Amino acid sequence: MLTPPIPDDEAKRLALLKACKIIYTPAEEAFDDIARLAAQLCGTEIALITLVDSDYQWFKARVGVEQVGTPRDLSFCGHCINHHHPLVVPDTHADPRFADNPLVTGEPYLRSYAGVPLLVEAGSSVGALSVADRKPMQLSEKQISSLELLARQISRELRLRRDLDRAGANVSGEDFPVAPGAIIGRRWQVTKLLGKGGTGAVFEARDPDGERVAVKVLLPEWKASEQVVERFAREARVLMRLRTRHVGKLFEVGNLGSREGGLPFLVLELLEGSDLENILRSSGRIAIHDAFSWGADACQGVAEAHDLGVVHRDLKPSNVFLASGGGERVIKVIDFGIAAGDPGIGSRSNLTANESLMGSPAYMAPEQMMASADVDARTDIWSMGVTLYELITGSLPFHGNSELELFANAMTKEPIPLRNHLANPSQPVEAVLQKCLRRARDHRFDSMSALASALRAAIA
Repeated sequence: MLTPPIPDDEAKRLALLKACKIIYTPAEEAFDDIARLAAQLCGTEIALITLVDSDYQWFKARVGVEQVGTPRDLSFCGHCINHHHPLVVPDTHADPRFADNPLVTGEPYLRSYAGVPLLVEAGSSVGALSVADRKPMQLSEKQISSLELLARQISRELRLRRDLDRAGANVSGEDFPVAPGAIIGRRWQVTKLLGKGGTGAVFEARDPDGERVAVKVLLPEWKASEQVVERFAREARVLMRLRTRHVGKLFEVGNLGSREGGLPFLVLELLEGSDLENILRSSGRIAIHDAFSWGADACQGVAEAHDLGVVHRDLKPSNVFLASGGGERVIKVIDFGIAAGDPGIGSRSNLTANESLMGSPAYMAPEQMMASADVDARTDIWSMGVTLYELITGSLPFHGNSELELFANAMTKEPIPLRNHLANPSQPVEAVLQKCLRRARDHRFDSMSALASALRAAIA
C-alpha cells in the first residue's frame, strides 16, 4: 500500500478547507442527495463526498458505508486530490497503491474506485466526490463526465460558503467615473443612479429634447475581464437584432472617454412600471389569468431571440417588466447580459465548455445546472415554468436553503404539487406547468411559441 502523497499546495489547501467551514459539520440532505445521485448515475453501491484534513478523511455524505471517515493514510481520495483530475481504479486488486489497503482487504472491501477532486480554487483540492464498488467496474466517459459536473456543483457550494463572510468586503471605495451631470455619448446627460448590479451600474439620463433613457455602464473592476466584457458586448449585439415590443429596446452602444476609463456602455429604453418580482412581493401571489397572460407575452419576446439562436439563460420575475406608459401596459423581457449565442457572428453558441455556472440557481434547468453552455430554447422554457409557478403560488417549485440543495432537489425530486398552494387548481394550468418542468428537456414544450399558445389556451 502506498501512502497518499502530500500535495505541493498542502498549506493553501488546508487553509481553503478551513475557510469553507464545513468539515466535521452535521449531515445535510443536499449533500446526501448528490451522493445518492452519483451512485445512481454510475450504478455503484458506494458514493462519498470526502473532505481531506491534515491526517483524516471525513465523509460529508456517504452511501453504502457505515464509516464516517478514515485515517488519511488509507485515503483513496488522498491520491485523487494530488492529481487534480479524475482518478479511476477499475480493480484495486491489480493496483499496487491499493491492493493491500485495509479498506480493500477488509470492510467495506473496495474492489473499485473513481473520484473527482473538489477544486475550490484552481489547483487546490479540499476533497473529492467518489463512487466505489465491491466488485470491479468500468465507468463510461459519460459517467465520469457526470461525476465531474456533480463535483463542480459541490465545489461551487464550498466556494459560496468560503466567501460568505467576505460579502460586501470587496466594494470599491473609488469614485465611479460616471455621476449626475456627466455626458455620455455626447448626447445623454446623467440625472441619477438607478441601481448597481454584479457587473454594471444603471443610470437615468436625458437628451437636450428631454427624452429619458437608461444607461448601463460596466463597473471598472470588470474591465480587465475578457469574458465579462464579451458578455456586455454580446448583450448589445442581441438587442440590436430584436424588434419585438416585448423586449426592452437598445438605442446606442459606445465607450466612455479615456478620462472615464473607456468603459463600455449601453443606452436602453427607460421603463416605467415594475418588474414582476416587486409586484409579487407586494401582492403575495398573482392571479393566474394575469400571470399566464403576462407570461405568454414574455414568451413572444424570448421566441424572437430564440429564432436568432440566442438563449436568455436568466428568465425570472425580476427580468420580466410590466411597463406602463402611453395608456397601456406592456410586458418587456430585460437583461440579456448572460445570454448564450451570438447573432452578430451567426453562431448558436459562442460559449466555451469551461464557462462558469451562469444564471440564477432557483430558475435554472437541470442541464444548465450541470453545464452553462449546454442550453437551448427548452432551457428558457424551464425557467419560465419556474417563474409562472412562483407568480401564481408565491413559492418556488423546488425548495432549498442553499444553491446545492436547490440543485439536488431539482435533479432528484418532482415539483411541489400546485394543490399544496392553491385550492383546486385547474387541470390545464397544472398541465402547462408540469410540462415546462420536465427534467428531460425533450419532454418540455419544444418552443416558446408553443408555450405561449398553451398559456393562452389555459386561461381562455
